[in-house]
Amino acid sequence: MTGVITGVSVSHALATVEEVESAAPDDESAAAQRLAARPGVTESVVLATCNRAEAYVVTDSAADGEDALSDFAPEVREGAVTRLEHEDAIRHLMRVASGLESLVLGEDQIIGQVKDAIERAREDGTLGPVLEEALLKAVHVGERARTETAINEGTVSMGSAAVELAG
Repeated sequence: MTGVITGVSVSHALATVEEVESAAPDDESAAAQRLAARPGVTESVVLATCNRAEAYVVTDSAADGEDALSDFAPEVREGAVTRLEHEDAIRHLMRVASGLESLVLGEDQIIGQVKDAIERAREDGTLGPVLEEALLKAVHVGERARTETAINEGTVSMGSAAVELAG
């Protein structure tokens, strides 16, 4: 099992809502399959939520991964796109699944969305051993963060935050 993970993220942290929406593909499966068809790409997955649009590929070299993802978010200004090389991509996935990268810290929906992305990539045939291991590790870390810390106690979604604020 070899390969380099390269990722790209457009999220609420640096991008406007409009930029996140423009980066999010209409069809995540089709987007992952287009990435998988790029030269040098052996695996791919796309994760799109209301606050983020991300894509990850596995290639033999970081340069091939960067090339494959170079036009992932063409309408988004450069400063709003985060590019992630192997270790940073894995660390970022763990932070995402743990709710540390969410608009509302610790929100619970993201871990389900990561699991859905794994299952979709599995069904689409774009998930391989490198991304599967990284994504499953991210889910495991996210679950541990929720059971061993208080990260998801209290306000854990935009909806509950709005209700709490209105109250």
